[in-house]
Amino acid sequence: MRWLAIGIVAALVYSTHSALDIHVPLASLIATLGAYALVNAASALRLQDAWRERFAVSERELLAQLLIDVAALSALLYFTGGAVNPFAVCYLLIVLYASVALPQRLAWSIAAACMLSFAGLHLLRVPLPVSDPASADRTLNYSAHFAIYLALAALVASGGVRLSEMRRLYLARAAADAQKEARERYLVGLATLSAGTAHQMSTPLSTMAIVVGDLRDSGEPPQDWKQSIDMLWSQIQICRRSLEAMAHSADVERLGKIQSLRAEQFVLDVAERFGALRPEVRLELQCARLDKALTLASDPTLPQALLNFLGNAADASPQSVRMRAWLKQELLLVIEVLDRGPGIPPSLRERIGNGLVTTKESGRGSGAGVLIGRAAVERFGGTVQISDRRGGGTRVQVELPLFRPHAAIKGEDDDYRQLGIA
Repeated sequence: MRWLAIGIVAALVYSTHSALDIHVPLASLIATLGAYALVNAASALRLQDAWRERFAVSERELLAQLLIDVAALSALLYFTGGAVNPFAVCYLLIVLYASVALPQRLAWSIAAACMLSFAGLHLLRVPLPVSDPASADRTLNYSAHFAIYLALAALVASGGVRLSEMRRLYLARAAADAQKEARERYLVGLATLSAGTAHQMSTPLSTMAIVVGDLRDSGEPPQDWKQSIDMLWSQIQICRRSLEAMAHSADVERLGKIQSLRAEQFVLDVAERFGALRPEVRLELQCARLDKALTLASDPTLPQALLNFLGNAADASPQSVRMRAWLKQELLLVIEVLDRGPGIPPSLRERIGNGLVTTKESGRGSGAGVLIGRAAVERFGGTVQISDRRGGGTRVQVELPLFRPHAAIKGEDDDYRQLGIA
């Protein structure tokens, strides 16, 4: 834009002096244009790749460059009639560029410099030596309008080309970011699913290790060896089902895609899967009446998170655990997992769920299940709260956002309906 401005001004000076017979101070104008051209050439060298990599262009440097533009325009106007020169409107172009390229406080500095310069040119100027002022004014106005039209056309054209290029780059980057997000979502989901499956398998593997150890230590087959073999077989089946569920859910399209599930069906599916994984544990399921239109966003890692909490509760109280579900504020699905285990020691209450903290015996758990479950729930905008249960045990409360809510009954103990899953 500077080179364009220098070329237009040089052409106008030549035509004004030769064709219009207006004798402007050529020496002063040529000196001003020459100095302006030297500054622009130095700026072009400054913006070469080598210099730009070493020294980034700061906002203050850009402010200084625009102040040079104001000074050059003021000098040219001073020698060509001052503020009455129609080219004084070019101050607005500088202010317009500063408002886009600079922060607000620096843009106001450029605007103040332009206003002060325009006001000063009413007092300090070299009048144009013209014999017919009316004819000269018309000629200068026409020339100014033509030059400003050229400058604006060049500015709009260059800006349009740049905007088109930026839009193309934006769309390409958006597509690349979407693919990257899908890959990361799949990898995070796969890692969560794998870790959850490993956590589920830790209990049957520990049981198998104990049974096999007892069998190895006995000199001869114990009386209940058939029962031990049956227990090993059932625990192996639990591991097999866990691995099959992980392999089935780890499909790229299945795991990377977020599905919309009915809230009530989600709760029932989790309960059914837990019954298949831990058939020896009685599950007391209580679910308030939920409108069938209520849905939640889910992928295979979300039910895995609930299974982790249920598995921990079953480890704490192997006889039975309780899961309750109801609506809160018509937009939140609340799921509680309750056990009658030893509870959470006060020293671990603040740390559990935020790191690898466990209340189990050494070798029977690492605390990863709670950590994985909380991460999976939070991925879908939910929350997890872990506290002591009244009367003894642990209470895990999960809140998940719902969509397309309709009328629902907020659940209390008397409002639950037993679904008969044990």
